[in-house]
Amino acid sequence: MNSKIFTGAVEHTRHLPVYHHFQYPVYMYGFDIDELSVLDKKLPLFGYNRLRPTSINDADYLEKRPGEIKEKLLDLLPETDRTQVASVMLITAARYFHYVFNPVCFYYCFDRRGDVIRLIAEVSNTYGERHVYLPEPLPEGTSETEIRQYKAEKAFHVSPFNNMAGRYDFFCSPPGETIDVGINLVREGRKIFEARLQARGRELTRAAHLGVLLRHPVVPHLTMPRIIYEAMRLYYRKHMPWHDKPAPSDPMTIRYKR
Repeated sequence: MNSKIFTGAVEHTRHLPVYHHFQYPVYMYGFDIDELSVLDKKLPLFGYNRLRPTSINDADYLEKRPGEIKEKLLDLLPETDRTQVASVMLITAARYFHYVFNPVCFYYCFDRRGDVIRLIAEVSNTYGERHVYLPEPLPEGTSETEIRQYKAEKAFHVSPFNNMAGRYDFFCSPPGETIDVGINLVREGRKIFEARLQARGRELTRAAHLGVLLRHPVVPHLTMPRIIYEAMRLYYRKHMPWHDKPAPSDPMTIRYKR
């Protein structure tokens, strides 16, 4: 089985116009999406498109229409990339007792040799909207680091403390024994904000799954409270200016009714 569970930390650092930093422990899943049906039978606490303590539903990802995640993902790719994709690993938080909020999910697209040929980011905001970024690759990193780099112009409102100007620089390592993935917001050559996930992975077995759930029983339900808490610190303590959300205008922004 290729699917993994990652335990580590998510870290946010805001550099401008004021400095603000936080780090929280998290765990994330790395699902080989071709294995979801098998995991549904193998893991007693996991369900695929059905209610279990943890679950993955196709409707929670990408367009809210009938179809499996991989099918919907391939529909977004150019034909030249679509024909090369042999497997996809989804880095995500699963539903936990029917609740989930994913600020960002990453899709690693692999070719038949196991090389990463695409990184796709699905970003959600607290207004019930989602956007899919198909970032363009930059020259590959060195063989020592295996870091892939990508870029995309910002096209989606996430934080009320950032306007719509700037570019996202993505970087990621292939998901294996460890994962290192992040996004930097760059504006006029200056790094405004950076977010990073660093974690260690292991095979998603019954024992590994149960162990993480027992050690971190409430972590999946803390994402939204943490967002609200950090927003209050920025607004009330550091007096960050507030930017109202503009109406979505990019075709890759998907609006959901909650």
